[in-house]
Amino acid sequence: MSRPRQRRRRPVERAAFWGEPLEDEPLVRIKPVDRPDALLASLGDVPLAVNPAEARAALADAYEAAARTAVALAAANGPLDL
Repeated sequence: MSRPRQRRRRPVERAAFWGEPLEDEPLVRIKPVDRPDALLASLGDVPLAVNPAEARAALADAYEAAARTAVALAAANGPLDL
């Protein structure tokens, strides 16, 4: 059995892939929302769930946890707008 060939990777120009840094744009201020699950509520019942209310509650908890994390990161790094 022969050894697998190793690919030789070409060096990638990071600026060509990621683009140039945008130094001129102002920092976007983040304002916490009152109800992070508003979009979820507007979509209605969760399809393909045995108990749609329970699935919706679990998703709402996940949305709220994500919103808390985003607010905490914004507060730690400065762009939080209260």
